[in-house]
Amino acid sequence: MSDLVKEFGEMLRLKRKAAGYSQESFAAYVGIERGNYGKMERGGVNIKLETLYKLTNALNCEFEEIMPSRLKHKVDLD
Repeated sequence: MSDLVKEFGEMLRLKRKAAGYSQESFAAYVGIERGNYGKMERGGVNIKLETLYKLTNALNCEFEEIMPSRLKHKVDLD
């Protein structure tokens, strides 16, 4: 996967740990299979917008707190 997806996973993991959740308990709380959630944190999957909302609501945070900077990860529009 891209560096963008990997950095998202790292930021998600840090936020989850700061909130005091284990990977298994957080995945269950959000309603995501633990193996799939682990792939998210490792940057192995690109997630849906609906999943992003679930994650931010469960962590009681804003998107900016788990999303990498758009300035760091510019995407070609061509």
